[in-house]
Amino acid sequence: MAFKAELCRTWVEERTGGADRYLTHVVTQTRTPQKVGHPGLTSSFAFSGADLIRERAAQLGLAEEDKVGLLHEAPASEFAVHWVDDDIGSGNRFRHLLSDFGQGAWRTDRIGLTALGRDMGASTNTEEFFSVIGDRAQQIAEA
Repeated sequence: MAFKAELCRTWVEERTGGADRYLTHVVTQTRTPQKVGHPGLTSSFAFSGADLIRERAAQLGLAEEDKVGLLHEAPASEFAVHWVDDDIGSGNRFRHLLSDFGQGAWRTDRIGLTALGRDMGASTNTEEFFSVIGDRAQQIAEA
């Protein structure tokens, strides 16, 4: 979600009546390209982050029609995130995320790590988010 921590905390409290405790949120870009790459220009040497995310979604049996939008709700115990970093050159690096909400619901996002070599770390909190969810944050190994 792209909200301040205070707004996330208020949203959780309103939705649950205080039954659940707010721990963290992750700041992502909401306009993730869904069809990255150029058909016919593939390489057997490396995959892009978007390719690896699509491959992991297929391995998990996640169907395109079950993708969800912003503010999807699911029990924390069913949630997992799969992620991979992607260096696309010219000093631009992204972290691609596949959020698996359980029961087939999922979405993809990405986060800018660097832009033209400039560190974008101050604009994201993925390391804190991964720390809170523990082993439910799974890095995808590059092929």
